Amino acid sequence: MKNIERTINETYTPSELVINWHITEACNYNCTYCFAKWGKPNELHRSLEAIEKLLDNLADYFIKGNSSLKQKLGYENVRLNIAGGEPMMLGSTFSIVLMLAKQKGFKTSIITNGHYLLNSKFDLPNNVLDMVGISFDSQRYDVRCEIGRVDRKGNSLSSDDLKFALKKLSSTQKGIKTKINTVVNKLNWQENFSSLISEIKPYKWKILHVMPYGEDELLISKEQFNYFVNMHSNAGLPIFAESNSAMTESYLMIDPKGRFYQNSSSGPGYKYSECINDIGAEVALKQINFNHAVFIARYFPIESIAILENKVVAS
Repeated sequence: MKNIERTINETYTPSELVINWHITEACNYNCTYCFAKWGKPNELHRSLEAIEKLLDNLADYFIKGNSSLKQKLGYENVRLNIAGGEPMMLGSTFSIVLMLAKQKGFKTSIITNGHYLLNSKFDLPNNVLDMVGISFDSQRYDVRCEIGRVDRKGNSLSSDDLKFALKKLSSTQKGIKTKINTVVNKLNWQENFSSLISEIKPYKWKILHVMPYGEDELLISKEQFNYFVNMHSNAGLPIFAESNSAMTESYLMIDPKGRFYQNSSSGPGYKYSECINDIGAEVALKQINFNHAVFIARYFPIESIAILENKVVAS
C-alpha cells in the first residue's frame, strides 16, 4: 500500500492544483444522479464583495502562500473550476467570476451541460477560459431524457450540438482545452462513444462511475464500469477513468455557500468546513479530509483504475 503511494508521489508531480467551486445548484437539467444538491442555500455569488473575498482567500493561500498542499504536490498553477448546477445560468455574474479569477492569477475552467454555449443570453468575454468540460452521457435522445439531461421544453444537447458548441467556443477562447465528462450508468454502460470522441479529439475524456447519490436504479457494478472502459481502451482515446474509490476524498470542492466540502468515505453525504470567508482557506482546509495521493492518481490515464482499486491511503 505504502509502495503504491510512494510510486505515485515519486513518478508524477501535478502541474496544477484544481479547486472546484460549485457556485450554484440551479440548473436547467434534472439529472437523476446529480450530487449537487444543497437545499437551496444562500449562495455566495449573490454578493460581488463575497466573491472577491473568497477568490482573495484562495489566491493568498494556494497561489501566493506556501500551503501544505504546495509542499506535498509541488504544483505550479492553480485552476479554479467553476461548476454547478449549471454555472452559465448566472449570466454576467459568471463572467465577472472568471475575469476576477484571471486577474488574481488562477487558470480557469468550467463544467457545463453545454446548453448555454449555444443559447446564451450574454456574451462570454474573450480569453477568460483555459479549459471547458462538457457533460455528455449519451448520443441517444431517449437515454438523455431518461437520465434527466433535458430541459423543461425537451431540449437536450445532441452530438451535433456538442461539436458545434466546441467550435463556437474555440473562436473566442484562444488555446482552450476541451474535456468531455461521461457518467457511466445503467442506461449507457454498453454504449460505444469511440467515433464521437475520436472526431471531437478532446484533451481528456473523463469516464466516471456513477456515484450512489439520487436514484439507485441507475447504479452499476464495478464489472459493468470496467466493461465500458475496456470497450474504449484500444481506440487511442485520451481516457481518464475514475471509479467510486477514485472520487472519494480526492477533490478539493467548495459549495455554493463558500465552504470546503468532501464526500464521505463511510457512505453517502458530505462533510463541511466553516465558511472560508470567515476563517480563511488554511483553517477551513484542515476541517475536511483530502487524500493527496489519490488526487495525483486521478491524473493518470486508464491505469489509474488499477492503482486506485488498491485503496491508496495518504500518509
